Amino acid sequence: MSMLPFSVPRVNPALLLSAFLFPEGGELPLHAADWPRYRGPSLDGISTEEGLRTSGEAKVIWRKSVGLGYSAPVISGGRVVISGHDGGEKDSLYCFDEEGGELRWVFSYPQPIGDLYFQGGTTGTASIDGDRVYHLAREGELVCLNAADGKVVWKKHLQHDFQYTKPTWGFTGAPLVWEDWLFINAGDSGLNLKKEDGSVVWKSGNEEAGYSTPHPVSRNGWRLVIFSNKRSYVCVDASNGTEVWRQKWMTRYGVNAADPIVSGDSIFLSSGYGKGATVVKWVDKGEPQKGWQNREMQTQMNAPVLIDGHLYGITGNEGQDGTGLRCLELATGSVKWTDTTVGHGTAMAVKGNLLVLTEGGELQVASASPTSYQPVFKQQVLDPKVWTVPVFANGRAYCRNASGQLVVLDMKSE
Repeated sequence: MSMLPFSVPRVNPALLLSAFLFPEGGELPLHAADWPRYRGPSLDGISTEEGLRTSGEAKVIWRKSVGLGYSAPVISGGRVVISGHDGGEKDSLYCFDEEGGELRWVFSYPQPIGDLYFQGGTTGTASIDGDRVYHLAREGELVCLNAADGKVVWKKHLQHDFQYTKPTWGFTGAPLVWEDWLFINAGDSGLNLKKEDGSVVWKSGNEEAGYSTPHPVSRNGWRLVIFSNKRSYVCVDASNGTEVWRQKWMTRYGVNAADPIVSGDSIFLSSGYGKGATVVKWVDKGEPQKGWQNREMQTQMNAPVLIDGHLYGITGNEGQDGTGLRCLELATGSVKWTDTTVGHGTAMAVKGNLLVLTEGGELQVASASPTSYQPVFKQQVLDPKVWTVPVFANGRAYCRNASGQLVVLDMKSE
């Protein structure tokens, strides 16, 4: 998902390989090592940049306060876009200058705080596509903005215009731009709009959507998208919305929040609240075939990253003992190690290194190794609590906490 942070009362949110490379002819033109969408250019949470700092102290380049929330920043064309809530009745989408942090524009709109079992605020992450910014709000407001000045190009509403039922914690997940299409995780199995004007290409029937981001798969020229709803993950034909397969995945409270991870013909799914994870196999027809399933990886919010056949991600529910960073072998589901000092933090990867932000606000760098977790860099950069995945773009790390502190650090190697 884009980022769905919440808890409930103490019952209480890899590279696409071989034929699954995304997309065929649909990639965005990127500047240097931009990060224009949630989980990055390849939608796998992995930066291919060289030169991540592994020692010394990172310099703070600029910092801002953007309001309550858990939305991650996106970076493209010299712009940094992120959203937050004012604690009253308003959300704002901010655009800052990448170099010095000067405010370029702000787009605000009425929005309840939505503090159901957590402090509330924004949860979905925006997407930048060329000269446009796409953003989905929790009540269902969907806007396309001019990236240069934040002016509205077009807008829709998932409840009013499409009669979709709002999920318990609101609509979320990042809009997915693919060629001329804009995919939204809404209804039973998604919504496809023309990105230019918001007109409908196809729409699925009504159902409470899950909280993940639409995930594209391209195989032998066949373009597919995987969506989540409260009961299943569903794969559809991107061009017409026809269902290709449906994997039932029942999680407590309907919280299917983590994005699927696709590697060859293996599809990894995981969720929290005691559910666990599975790998299913799908070739090119029929329903997926069950591989393994266990409770060794429970991703309540953010999907892991896949590096050299191993998954690295947060397992467990926030606020529960035993929650922490874990390494799991994709092929077998076996645990390699767990580090509970990270708490319900977050992780991404930069080449072969993990960039981890603990729940307490400490930024860490460690080699992505199935042997052990041994951070070589640690620096306190934020106050607790942190559930938002850090972003690494153009040599800088972007870190955000729940109260809205956004800090940008120089993380280039010395």
